Amino acid sequence: MQNLVLEVNNPETVHAIDETAKRQGITPEAAALELLETAVLAQRPFEEIVEPIAQSFDESGMTEEELNELTERHDHANRFNSN
Repeated sequence: MQNLVLEVNNPETVHAIDETAKRQGITPEAAALELLETAVLAQRPFEEIVEPIAQSFDESGMTEEELNELTERHDHANRFNSN
């Protein structure tokens, strides 16, 4: 695995990263990495991002109806637990 070291010199960018880190309760380095990874991921086509999920679903043997039932039960449980 390769490493990449970056230095951020723009004070406004550094401040924005610091504020993001404080809001999320993480280090500025972790916040910067998360922001960078999100930006890189956003450039990928949606189909490429969800392909591993779709492949896993296909391999599971679950039907779409079973998936819908599962997500409906999960949504109902979440609504019930949030009250």
